[in-house]
Amino acid sequence: MDCIEVKGNTVEEATAEGLKQLQATREDVVIEIVQQERKKLFGIVSQPSIVRLTKKQQAQRVLQQDEGKAWIQDGVFHYECLDIGPTIVIGEGVTCLYNGKQIEGSVTLQEGDDVRICPKQESIAQSVWRVDVDARKMEATLTFAPWVRRRYVLEDQQPSNKLHIQAKMENELIYDVSYEQVMAKLQELGIVYGVNEDMIREVLQSEKKVSTTIAKGVEPIEGKDGWVEVKVGEGKRKPKVREDGTVDYREMETLATVGEGDLIAIVHPPQPGKPGLTVTNEVIPVREVHPVMIKLGKGVTMDENRILATTGGRPQIVKKGKTVVVSIIPKLVHQGDVDLSVGNIHFKGDVEITGNVQDEMVVEALGSIMILQNVNRAKIRAQQSIFIQQNVIGGTVTSGENKMLVTQLIGLLQQIRHSLERMIVAIQQLMVMSKIREQDIYPLTKRLLESKFQTMMEAMKKYKMMCEQKREQIGEQWFDIGSQLDGCLLADRPNHFHCLEGMANLLRELNAFIGQYDREENDAIELSHASNSVIHGSGDVIVAGKGCYNCNIYAGGTLTVHGVLRGGEAYAQKGMKIKEVGSSLGIKTVLAVPKGEMIYIEHVWEGTIVQFGKKTYTFFEEKKYVEMKWDDERQEIIFG
Repeated sequence: MDCIEVKGNTVEEATAEGLKQLQATREDVVIEIVQQERKKLFGIVSQPSIVRLTKKQQAQRVLQQDEGKAWIQDGVFHYECLDIGPTIVIGEGVTCLYNGKQIEGSVTLQEGDDVRICPKQESIAQSVWRVDVDARKMEATLTFAPWVRRRYVLEDQQPSNKLHIQAKMENELIYDVSYEQVMAKLQELGIVYGVNEDMIREVLQSEKKVSTTIAKGVEPIEGKDGWVEVKVGEGKRKPKVREDGTVDYREMETLATVGEGDLIAIVHPPQPGKPGLTVTNEVIPVREVHPVMIKLGKGVTMDENRILATTGGRPQIVKKGKTVVVSIIPKLVHQGDVDLSVGNIHFKGDVEITGNVQDEMVVEALGSIMILQNVNRAKIRAQQSIFIQQNVIGGTVTSGENKMLVTQLIGLLQQIRHSLERMIVAIQQLMVMSKIREQDIYPLTKRLLESKFQTMMEAMKKYKMMCEQKREQIGEQWFDIGSQLDGCLLADRPNHFHCLEGMANLLRELNAFIGQYDREENDAIELSHASNSVIHGSGDVIVAGKGCYNCNIYAGGTLTVHGVLRGGEAYAQKGMKIKEVGSSLGIKTVLAVPKGEMIYIEHVWEGTIVQFGKKTYTFFEEKKYVEMKWDDERQEIIFG
């Protein structure tokens, strides 16, 4: 016996067993590995090693013998054994039956072996298609994947003494979904508008899975209420801004004034909106538009759609809901200081004071107030803007007192609007993902209000309470919009608001209501420096000089401090931007804004407290270039 094949768990084990059987050493034989071992999980042998050992004198004789060949022709396996049989290696996509048994790996053939080589069986992925409609019925999407038949094919191979056999995989696409089937499905779903037939045909010929919009509705275009186009300035007097961005309070821009017969404004009629259309051919209504109501005050008249001045002065245009009041404001100029020798000033118009306002004095105006010097422990009150060129020491400065309530109510409505927008999006997503029906919106709304939208409930309750407390100071329109919100958010049973269309209509009404007041010009307080003072304004508060020390500040708009804000408390309805807050000594300084607004500070000291809604954050170390806002998802204050 000069040549044997031996099995073992490893090549080394099989080789050792073969040497033992031949009673030979490694130097006496030629070792050929016929098959490597294979192991499964935990080292268990699933296929043994096979080695062929040939004594060297026999191997030399073998070298002189002819080797057999194996080949594939026309998809059929052939082999021929001569002195030595060919070896075949079974590869991917191939099944090999060797003398009736399925084998893997490699094998050396002998004359008379029954060898059958077949490609593996084909696999089939059936076609997939569906039509989806979004919750608003504005888009229909076709998802399609063709029928795929995957099969293995034996490719011809030239004769070889060691033939590696593997099959090539071929994919055959079968398009068994017809255009007529898709159109029938659209008809079943009631989708009749905006259908793109060419796109349907294109999608049905795709080679891979695609999702494409095949029908689109028309978005509604909201109309515009009547409005007043102002043709002159509205009497705001501002300091001149230098080229480098700094402010020169010595050079004040002149007040906008008109003379008799001058054009003040043009009244424009409302512009109707354009209804939308869903893919199911349902009309999406738009809100009704209204003309602006003009109320003429002193010193003005109306010629068709033009508002003209009948006397000289400063034009004042005040928006109150859908009503615009236009009048001419007189102006009082007081030369010198306001002190005990002069007495307090109460004027139904604009007031300009060229000197100081001294201790315990009061200056009140129905228009704007401009003071070119200082305010020392005095009270300054104006229904419009206040400009103080120099300092406020121990004083009280109040502008737009009657507008502060409106500003606070609008702030609450803006919070409610922001949350309502997010809640509508959440409901739409849940309707798509969880198959929620329209009749389920009422209980879903209740659950969302109790979990993710508690802040909206708080804002709604606060709005109702303020309206009741200030009933005599506000109009019925504030109660009307509150009643609609109440019907949607606090209702004890389902109603017409508890559907996507009802919520969308409510959101449009809320946007229109807020928009009436968003467009109003805010009154402002502008000054250079303040200490130990109270500064309350319905609009923006701007401190352009050194800053504020130990002051109580309320801004219905934004608060801007170009210098230092040190000690005291400051609230801004629409965010704040401050150069420096607090001090190295840790003086307590509190900043507050509503959730949804932002605070930016260039330099903040330890001990400063920042508040968003009811949530606070305290700085325990000095920081620079800080940007902060409230994150609704995380329910915490975050840094930008």
